[in-house]
Order: sequence, then structure tokens, then C-alpha cells
Amino acid sequence: MSEEATKQLFSGIIEAAHKEAARILKDAANDVETIKSATAQKIKEFNLQEEAATKKRLVQIQRLEESSKRSLERKYRVSLSERLRQKVLAQTAQMMEGEIGKEHYRQVLVEWIGEAAIGLDRDEARVNCSFKEKIDETMLREAEELVKKAIGKKVKLHLGGAILTGQGIEVASLDGKVAYNNQVTTRLIRHDRDLKELMEGEPCHKE
Repeated sequence: MSEEATKQLFSGIIEAAHKEAARILKDAANDVETIKSATAQKIKEFNLQEEAATKKRLVQIQRLEESSKRSLERKYRVSLSERLRQKVLAQTAQMMEGEIGKEHYRQVLVEWIGEAAIGLDRDEARVNCSFKEKIDETMLREAEELVKKAIGKKVKLHLGGAILTGQGIEVASLDGKVAYNNQVTTRLIRHDRDLKELMEGEPCHKE
């Protein structure tokens, strides 16, 4: 091969190499732009997803905070209501204790005995009271009359030997197996719903 032909061959190879290199560089540049564009889109989508997720978490946190706040408020109201209720019960019991020995308290005991006798529903029963109070035969007869007027039933009441620790009375069957407790603490428990309604200012919902 002549020198001239050799030069032309090398020139062609070099030119082809330059063209191939240029093509490769162009393709690489295009690939880079495609990757950059795809990466930018992914970053944008990721940011949007993160923003949405962050907003969702913030909403959840806000709801949790509101729920916790409402729960604390409810617990506080319940606690306050219970403290007030206990205070009212204690003051009422104290006031009732202060009535012992007064003239009108005798009639209160008679009415409690009559009420308990009706609740016990026995033809004959024993009446017990606390060590602070006194019940006599006359009071029992009056209570018997109250029962007869109220429900038309004749009952026979006896003085019992048991001494109650708390203020009030108890009417028990002769064998002592059944009793109607009409002590102050028990009566307050019976009227617990009325007390709650009075404190809340509206009727309690029935369960």
C-alpha cells in the first residue's frame, strides 16, 4: 500500500473515531438530561408525597391532641363532679346527724320505720336503730298506723336488740335473714341519681 493510501486510511479511521466519539458524547449528554429530568420529576413527586404525608401526620397529631384534651376535660369534670358529690353527701350526713334529738326528728324516724316496714313486706318484724337514737313502743305503733294507711296492711313491729353503727333505722324479719336498711348513708345512695341530676342541672340519661 502506498504512503498516500495509508494516510487516507488513517485519516478515515480517525474521522470515523471522531464521529463515533461525538455520537457517544451526544448520546451520553441526552442520557444525562433524561436522567436529570427523571430525577427532578422523582424528587418533585417525592416532595409532594412527603408534603402530603406531613400534612396527614399533622392532622393526625392535631386530632390526637384534641382527643387528649377532650379526654382530660372529661376526666376533670368527672373528678370535680365526684368530689362535689362526696362533699354534698358528707355535708348532708352531717346535717342529718345534727337533727338527732330535735322534736321533729322523732317523726322522721317513725316515717322511716313505716317506709322500711312496707319495703320489707313482712307481717311481723324487728326494728333496730343506732346508738345515737332512741325508739320506743309508741313510735312503733305510729309506724304501724302509717303502714296501714299507706297500703292497708296490718303489721306488728317489735323493738330489736341490734345496735346499728350508722345513723338511721333498720327493719328486719324476725329470723334476721332479711332486712330493709333505712340508715342515712343508704338513703343517700338511693337518691344518688337525684343528686346527680340536681348537680348537673339536667336529667341523667337512663342506661
